[in-house]
Amino acid sequence: MLLKQTFLSVSALAMLTTASAAADMPVKAPAPLPVVQQATGYVEVYGGWASTRFSDNFCQVGLGCDSFSETFRGWALGGAGRGNYWVSPNMSVQLDAQAEGTSYKEDFGGGLTQNFSNHSYLIGGHINWRDSQRGLLGVFAGAGDAGGAFGDPRRHVVGGVEGQLYWNQFTLYVQGGYDTIVGGSFDGEPHAWFVRGTGRYLVTPNTVIEGTVLYANGKIEFNPLVEPPGAGTSQDFQTWLWEAKLEHRFATTPFSAFVKYCGSETKYDTRTTFSIPPDTFTVETKVTDHRVLVGLRLYMGQNTLQSNDRNGATLDIIDPLSIQSGPLMTPPAGGGPQ
Repeated sequence: MLLKQTFLSVSALAMLTTASAAADMPVKAPAPLPVVQQATGYVEVYGGWASTRFSDNFCQVGLGCDSFSETFRGWALGGAGRGNYWVSPNMSVQLDAQAEGTSYKEDFGGGLTQNFSNHSYLIGGHINWRDSQRGLLGVFAGAGDAGGAFGDPRRHVVGGVEGQLYWNQFTLYVQGGYDTIVGGSFDGEPHAWFVRGTGRYLVTPNTVIEGTVLYANGKIEFNPLVEPPGAGTSQDFQTWLWEAKLEHRFATTPFSAFVKYCGSETKYDTRTTFSIPPDTFTVETKVTDHRVLVGLRLYMGQNTLQSNDRNGATLDIIDPLSIQSGPLMTPPAGGGPQ
């Protein structure tokens, strides 16, 4: 009987000791989930050097061809504002506003010069299903005006689909769509399909290297009622754009600085401009643009460039009709300001 009481007493003491030790142990809280801010964005301003070159080849069938080229140099100034809002944990909406102008100066010699400018703006938006750890899928649309120096400004609309893939320090951004003018025009009605790819590499959370390539295939439809006799009623074109950018955000501040090179080239197929046998005239045009830009961004709501890339305003719109060598900014066979 004494042995039984002793055993029960020792067992009770062990249970009380274990319970007391467990009560004294610190309780480990579950790891907190990453906090995603609902509304974030940035505004930017940039400027730099620009050079636009026209190369035209005019031919009279059977009699030979003459080539003409001219380069216009100037200064570019632009800006953009983009804001992202998380509608739900897997749905985000982004709004864009962007504009750029280029001021050219042509020197005719003897102290005679001419100043003229090109400009463009676009207002657009994006709706996306989004996982900040894997990527996004969505649609985009925008509208704006472009032109001024080499042709009258004209309105156009653009839309399409887009996606991003996130993998460690890499982001792959693919976009494809259609761009066309709104309403008719006696100067021709351009439209184009395009595809664009952008790759980003985050060297550090606040330093990113970015490269972009865009290809567009389009056509300009001309009004046969106002064209010269025998002139072609359409002209195909192909556009290539290539860009490289380095951006760094300064620690403990909302500001970043970037330097960017932009190049583009549009080639227009040969078009008959006049034909009454035996006289037939054709033209072939190529427009090439280069610019080097530096800029400053002010971020709102994101602590690093990496956080903005995965959770913030990570999208933009590049439309082929209003890039600097595109048909709205530099129409074919222009050769100079109008």
